[in-house]
Amino acid sequence: MNSTPKRILHITEMLSAAGIESFIMNVYRNIDRSKIQFDFLVLRDQKEFYDDEIASLGGKKYCIHSDIENTLLRVLEESHQIKVFLKKHHYDIVHVHYTTPLRAFYLKAAKEAGVPVRIYHSHSAAVSGKSKLKLAIYKYCQTLIDKYATDCFACSEAAAEWVFSKKILNENRVQIVHNGIDINRFLFNNSIREKIRTQLSLGNSFTIINTGRFTEQKNQSFILDIVDVLKKDRHDVKLLLLGDGPLKGLYKSKVRQLGLSDIVLFLGVKPNVQDYLSAADCYLMPSLYEGLPVAGIEAECSGLPCFFSDDITKEVRLSDQAHFLPLSLGEKGWASEVMKYDFGESRLKMADSVKNAGYDIQDVAKSMGAFYLLKAQGR
Repeated sequence: MNSTPKRILHITEMLSAAGIESFIMNVYRNIDRSKIQFDFLVLRDQKEFYDDEIASLGGKKYCIHSDIENTLLRVLEESHQIKVFLKKHHYDIVHVHYTTPLRAFYLKAAKEAGVPVRIYHSHSAAVSGKSKLKLAIYKYCQTLIDKYATDCFACSEAAAEWVFSKKILNENRVQIVHNGIDINRFLFNNSIREKIRTQLSLGNSFTIINTGRFTEQKNQSFILDIVDVLKKDRHDVKLLLLGDGPLKGLYKSKVRQLGLSDIVLFLGVKPNVQDYLSAADCYLMPSLYEGLPVAGIEAECSGLPCFFSDDITKEVRLSDQAHFLPLSLGEKGWASEVMKYDFGESRLKMADSVKNAGYDIQDVAKSMGAFYLLKAQGR
């Protein structure tokens, strides 16, 4: 019997510590790698967060790149490069990850290169800047997905409705794949909590946390406004920001302007996010949109009271600890709602809610592995 594992090519924009990549890596760590191996084709050639771990797990990373500024023309050029790549490197299964239908052209390239199984995976329920032209292009791309995708995945019902056509939805062709996490890793740990709080000199402060890239979508600027309001009512408030991104410099300037330098801690990208979640008292995610945020699931698993923007899919509500607030409430409204909450709930029991809702990564990885093997055996 051939014991060589089946290699799956994942096409994603980058391998930084972001939501899509976090999901793929969670599956990769927990899948049976004696039967399934992951390779990655990314759109920029540089050293990235997950490179070393991928190599240690047996995966390979490949890069394509285009300097074309026009988004559509760039995607078309990338698609040509993908077609050339796939004619040189044999894969039975290509798994494309994105936040809009735009990379449907990659599916066409894979089809023309002879790849029999082509998966399109939606990871968002919206994007910024939806002009009429963009929406028209997306609608056309939906027809390409219909034509060239053999399988359609989405992280939530909202993400499915955003990326896939009504025809695909009506035919029940979309499979919801939960953004699973390692539940044991994100269990609340009181000894770790005390250790981190001591390291950061948090004392008895009321500590808020947000984890995510510093981008317009994640809306961390609004969190700074909330903290600015909270500090007037309670002087012991602290904010932990874990992540990196293009708006980091802008947010640091805003912190200085608001006089929050002693309150806000920019901690960068951390491999042990779970420790900082244990150290915190409250999680804020006022995103403008999300597919189904892995970071939110992690925070709920840690037992944190979570306050989400009501523009985020309600599918992220896995326990009574999750609350949804409209951004129209403003920073004063959000601050008021946060301070109304009773923070005395036991944090350990929340992990059961996450597991029972189907977000245990071991279950997700087992299901994904079975899917890949079934598809591969059909070739």
